[in-house]
Amino acid sequence: MTGPLPIGLTGGIGSGKSSAATMFQSLGVPVLDLDRVGHEVVAPGSDGLNQLIQTFGQSMLNCDGSLNRAALAAHCFGSAEETARLNALMHPLIWQAEALWLEKQHTPYVIIEASVLLESGGAGRMYGVIVLLADESLRLQRVLARGDRDAKAFAAIVARQCSDETRRAEANWLIDNNGSIEALQQQVTVLHREISATL
Repeated sequence: MTGPLPIGLTGGIGSGKSSAATMFQSLGVPVLDLDRVGHEVVAPGSDGLNQLIQTFGQSMLNCDGSLNRAALAAHCFGSAEETARLNALMHPLIWQAEALWLEKQHTPYVIIEASVLLESGGAGRMYGVIVLLADESLRLQRVLARGDRDAKAFAAIVARQCSDETRRAEANWLIDNNGSIEALQQQVTVLHREISATL
């Protein structure tokens, strides 16, 4: 593999992925947020959005021509077959954007942040995987405090994500984020030194 080594950063909803990613970034490590990339590849006027509409129909559009994510989620996530169709369309678009971004980076390693890295089979594209773990009750508290989702939405997302047992089995490095932001910072700093020393 030429260029920077991609290291995946993942964990369940509310585990603190974004906080950890920001800390890696402050240490000079480029970070690519695949969840954000997933939004960008289906922006209004994009080929990705056109493919989605051809596959799932015009009812997936808002009046302004943007993707109606709620309608798409309602259509796909109740059906394994429709979810598979959506993934088959989205994953190659995201992987292509990831590959183009990687070509432009010039550090020893980069962080690829993704909430469903393991579920999508993305670990196979990574040099290694960092998993953030936190108790589900604490993760729920954090999500409710953000104010963008309620307990029902949290439970639905947890049900679609893999278990902590699976995450532990897939992880090359584990970060325990049941403590303070300072404790998280300390673990990220130590891990950055450890990874840098092996490259």
